[in-house]
Amino acid sequence: MDFFDAGGIIHEYFVRPMIDPSVAGYNPVNTAVYGILLLASAFYVIYPALAKRGIRFDLSFLHMLGPYILFGISLRVLEDQQILARSANPLDLGFYIFTPGIWILTFVLVMVGLLIGKIVEKKWNIPAQKGTLIFGALVALPVFVGMLLEATEWAGFGIILLLFGGIFLLVRKIANHFRWNFFSHPLAQAAFAGQLLDTSATFTALEFFACGEQHVLPRLLFGAFGNISFFAVKIPLVLIFLYLVNKEYSGKEKDANLLGFILILIAILGFATGGRDALTVLAGTCSP
Repeated sequence: MDFFDAGGIIHEYFVRPMIDPSVAGYNPVNTAVYGILLLASAFYVIYPALAKRGIRFDLSFLHMLGPYILFGISLRVLEDQQILARSANPLDLGFYIFTPGIWILTFVLVMVGLLIGKIVEKKWNIPAQKGTLIFGALVALPVFVGMLLEATEWAGFGIILLLFGGIFLLVRKIANHFRWNFFSHPLAQAAFAGQLLDTSATFTALEFFACGEQHVLPRLLFGAFGNISFFAVKIPLVLIFLYLVNKEYSGKEKDANLLGFILILIAILGFATGGRDALTVLAGTCSP
């Protein structure tokens, strides 16, 4: 492929991973681009726009987003059942059942939910977050139920929950013993929980089932050190990150909302990828 062939580069690194199940969904090029776009949109578009409108990024805001995360991961798992053909064309429905289209769709639904929340608050004096939560639940429920109808691997799902719950309680006990102040923030615990779910689900899917890892860095890590290395590497890195962002932003009133936004972003990334892997195991899509 010619380095200067823009069309060929786009097809090989972006289009083909969307439409060809025989190749990994992520490669170094699209991973870097998606990551840059995510960070740019999160910190230069989404955060300023929502913060300007008085949105507080706290635990209740994360709870409100729960149904939308559930919608996205449930739809992604259903996509594995080949309900629709994948497409790289944003005008096709198949574009919105796979990365990055599925998260564009989910983001749009969140924005619609926030708008609906504001409307019902003004019209019926119902808290805006409650209206947004109800709308998300109504959207997510049919998709989630449809995914549950495909569930076959409850034992594998149970392994994920046991790993997740056991390690989380252990880390929280250690944090309390050593008085890790950064871990006392509810959203810091939520961010750690999300990333731990991703770690537990990924390990279970790879170690006990026939799932394949899509992301670039974990593939390199697992190939060199085995699946269990994900726990040894990711848990310390997440804790160090939480410590550093807490040190940078805590205690500063003007930065408190930004800290909440960062922690919610980390939590969403964890719950989205980990939830998808957990439900994929549950659906039996990659059973041996």
